[in-house]
Amino acid sequence: MSRAPGRRLLPLAALVTALTTVALFVAAIMALFGASVSCLGGETAPAAGPTPTGAARQIPPARLHIYMGAARRFDISWPFLASIGVQECGYDGHCGVASSGCAGVMEIAYVRGSACSPDPSAPTLWERFKVDADGGGASILDPADAIFTAARIFHEDLGAPPAGGSYQGYYQAACSYYGACADGVADYAHEVMARAVEFGFGQEAESESGEDTEATRPPGRHRHLRRHHGPRVVDAGYVQHGSACSATGPGGTSGATGAAIVRVARSQLGESEHPPGSNCTMYGPCEEWCALFVAWVWQHAGVAMAGGTVPYAYSGTFYGWVAEHGGRDLGPKATPSPGDAVIYGWGPTESEHIGIVEAVYGDEIVTIEGNFADRVERVGPFLSWLAQAEGEPGPIWAYAEPPAVGRVAPEGLEHG
Repeated sequence: MSRAPGRRLLPLAALVTALTTVALFVAAIMALFGASVSCLGGETAPAAGPTPTGAARQIPPARLHIYMGAARRFDISWPFLASIGVQECGYDGHCGVASSGCAGVMEIAYVRGSACSPDPSAPTLWERFKVDADGGGASILDPADAIFTAARIFHEDLGAPPAGGSYQGYYQAACSYYGACADGVADYAHEVMARAVEFGFGQEAESESGEDTEATRPPGRHRHLRRHHGPRVVDAGYVQHGSACSATGPGGTSGATGAAIVRVARSQLGESEHPPGSNCTMYGPCEEWCALFVAWVWQHAGVAMAGGTVPYAYSGTFYGWVAEHGGRDLGPKATPSPGDAVIYGWGPTESEHIGIVEAVYGDEIVTIEGNFADRVERVGPFLSWLAQAEGEPGPIWAYAEPPAVGRVAPEGLEHG
């Protein structure tokens, strides 16, 4: 067999020694960091769900796979679980036992009689729910064991909704995990949920083939009446997921993007007034709330709007606000983009209603709207010039494109 000049085959003994060294190195890393360097299989296979966004990919792949596997095993949202982990111990932290008595990457109550678990005679959360995720014996210092244990606590003890559940349900679970929604130290639940949305929370799961099925559709999601194939199609989130174990598939972007706005809006589908007919919602004061909803969604997707939602309670406000802050006002015959506000009525002083564009199919649009039959509802697809026939209180008189929002359509879709 001919060989290139200057190259020699390794002697068999040297090759065995090299392979043994590599194996020992990998074993040492595994011992140090637990299963955070492996792709957990079996029951702990990566979860179906939203493709990781650019923000989520700041989490090292091995750690991200653990969040996904734990979420699948205990049927909760992996972006939510990952956001809790980042809140508690950073993107790739290895937190030990804190002076408070909480420990591990998820800061689970671990020491009896401590601030985290005051009753010395009662078992701690770790003792009650600990999970051996990788077969090496349950250890609070093993990131996989800690993350799986936290997922079990959310599923069995804190009432977290199943994967695909409502924003408000997960918000309350975050409050319970921290012991308060907010305090003088952190606006904990809001910070967790804002990050979860950046990671992909609210982007509904698809089946393995990418098809929308009854089994994979979360509550509040309605099947489109028809699919359009051809040019001028924009949809900000219906994408097939790649392999979570190999971290493939199209990545999203974080912050103020059209896709992020749509993800937040989708996460609210089905939210309604409490009590019915009261105009009282989580989006602002007890008043007609379609514009409050749009402001809330934009803000939670990263659009910088000062003062909370109250200053934007009138739908016509958006028309002037975007022009003053670097966005664009578009006429009723323009082609909008996902994430834009769609405004109904007859002009800035005769504005009747507002919603968010979810998708564009040629001359048709799909919207997500607050205060539509007292709920957050998906409307359409409908021809933009026949809005009133769809039940809207007036024709479309403008679209408002928020400032600094990217306009990149997902892979495989065009913007005409």
